[in-house]
Amino acid sequence: MTFKALIFRGTVLSGIVTAMAMPLGTLAVTASDASAASAQCKKLDPNGQDAGGDTNFAIAIRDKKGDVVKKMLACGAKLDMKTTEGWYPLHTAAYYGPPEMIDLLVSKGANVNAPGDYDGWTPLHMASQQDDPAVVKALLKNGADKTIKSASGKTAAETATDPAIAALLK
Repeated sequence: MTFKALIFRGTVLSGIVTAMAMPLGTLAVTASDASAASAQCKKLDPNGQDAGGDTNFAIAIRDKKGDVVKKMLACGAKLDMKTTEGWYPLHTAAYYGPPEMIDLLVSKGANVNAPGDYDGWTPLHMASQQDDPAVVKALLKNGADKTIKSASGKTAAETATDPAIAALLK
């Protein structure tokens, strides 16, 4: 199937010749690697949920396991799958940090202004409840809108518990 894909895409002839010249053992290792990757994805089960409704992906984010989060993204972790509490993965990252997790998720397509089920809070509202200005800065850098109001009419600045974060959001 790989060769058909290469031919249909109009791959440069030298690439096809190189692929055909590879020893058969190399092709077997490639198939074995694909099988191992599939097994790893099945084991990680990024979109599976625990008894409380948290996705395995959200748990990895909460636990700040960046390498596992990257593997889960490669395995098809859904950025738009809410927990039973109504939070997207970016909400979890906004609550627990670190800022690099915000950057990673947004770079993969997470909606930085997605409203959660609790009062319509965005990830910025979540971050405003914590003591990490770097997470707030990461959200703002990635396009978070600080003028969005929750369902009860409050901006993230109005829900901030830390004066330094409230100042960032004004």
